[in-house]
Amino acid sequence: MTIKLGSLAADLTKEREGEWIEPKEWPGLNPDKPLDMMPLPGVSFHVRSTNYPPYVTARQTALEDMKKDYPDDKVPPEVAARIEGQLAVEHLLLGWKGFDIEYSAQAVKTILAAEEHRVLRTMIYWCAGRVGKRQVEFVSDATKNSEAPSAGK
Repeated sequence: MTIKLGSLAADLTKEREGEWIEPKEWPGLNPDKPLDMMPLPGVSFHVRSTNYPPYVTARQTALEDMKKDYPDDKVPPEVAARIEGQLAVEHLLLGWKGFDIEYSAQAVKTILAAEEHRVLRTMIYWCAGRVGKRQVEFVSDATKNSEAPSAGK
């Protein structure tokens, strides 16, 4: 089978304006069964892509700053959480559904900067990594290899 090249192209509008992504299930939420996937009914995140240009630039700047502040690459977890949360709030997360706390910029700013909310940050980044991606399409080999109707005439 042959891949339709156009189906690999990203949807740049969704990457920049955001898309609702549902992480239908998530691993590790049950400490008794850490490998089991737990359903997340009703949970969704309105996020931009991790390829969103302002995010890419801000992330690069943050990484360079961390190298200056922590040349041994031993960034304290609370510092990493604050930076990852701040980047998510400023560039990626536009809304959420399915939580007992309604989305608000102020609440999210506090929550995502907290070290203990690493699972939530991971969900947001996972969703942001999927924004703008399309389902790959295939062209059957018979179609690809068939002669054009005017060939050989």
